[in-house]
Amino acid sequence: AIVLVHGGPVSEPADAQYVLQNTRYCHGFYGASSMERLPTERALTEQTRQFKTVTF
Repeated sequence: AIVLVHGGPVSEPADAQYVLQNTRYCHGFYGASSMERLPTERALTEQTRQFKTVTF
């Protein structure tokens, strides 16, 4: 069997690192939202923040 960690509490690389270092039988990390949605949200938020500083 291959045991992977996945889910909301593991949303940052440091979270995955913690789980992998502190569990004996976990073989890896399966990223979904943490690999696609969350980074995209951050990028869009920052880009929007930058555009909001544009003045006339």
